[in-house]
Amino acid sequence: MSAHGTPQGYTDGCRGKSECRNHRTKLMTCIEAHIRYQGDYVYRTAVDAGTATAAKEVYAAVKVPRLVAESRSQAATRASRAKPKVAKAPKKEPKPRPKAKHGTASGYKSFARPHDCPSEFTCNQAAALARKEYHHARKAAA
Repeated sequence: MSAHGTPQGYTDGCRGKSECRNHRTKLMTCIEAHIRYQGDYVYRTAVDAGTATAAKEVYAAVKVPRLVAESRSQAATRASRAKPKVAKAPKKEPKPRPKAKHGTASGYKSFARPHDCPSEFTCNQAAALARKEYHHARKAAA
């Protein structure tokens, strides 16, 4: 078996991060080395020449450009060009939903207690009638 952290280790069967001995170290795993081999020409030539290491590639830190001190007149013109902030409108209260009425199919969905329904035509009866009408309408349409 070849060394871990190389593209050859990947082709020999080291596929997962947890399988590789370099997992949780500062060195590349075999899968990372394989991916880098496929996309990095300089690394590929180093591997083919036999001079590549398993060390991860270190990228230079990006330097943030510093602001140049501006004069008072420049600051004043910059401030005058700035757009004024517009205050946002307050959020509207949602409209209250109408409560379900007893003795209807929607009342059955909301309450679903036959003994709690104060109506003569109970919610259960209304739901059963709605199902029956729906079934007959579907049958008639077919």
